[in-house]
Amino acid sequence: MRTPITAGKRLINALSEALEAGMEWTEAEEATLGLIESAADRVAILKRLFDTEVEKPEVSTRRVTELSAEIRQHEANIQKWVSVLDPYMSRQPKSKQHQSAAHSRWHGGAA
Repeated sequence: MRTPITAGKRLINALSEALEAGMEWTEAEEATLGLIESAADRVAILKRLFDTEVEKPEVSTRRVTELSAEIRQHEANIQKWVSVLDPYMSRQPKSKQHQSAAHSRWHGGAA
């Protein structure tokens, strides 16, 4: 039996598909991808909790508000972190560290 793929993993897979062949994420981008994956998984859980809460006969508006706020915050964080990624290498590297990261992307190893 296969383990179902999580919402976070689906998002990471979709983002990684944007990379051209032979390119890799930098270490900083890998760390960002980890944050994105965790946050997306939390959003999926929070949405299930939200759906459960609004289906109750006696809905707790406080609980709905708390869950809504958490969902919005996580979604905003995901959007912010995704905008930091540069799968198309459209930003020109400037420092040695940036140049090394770009070189690693194109050549698959350290400079």
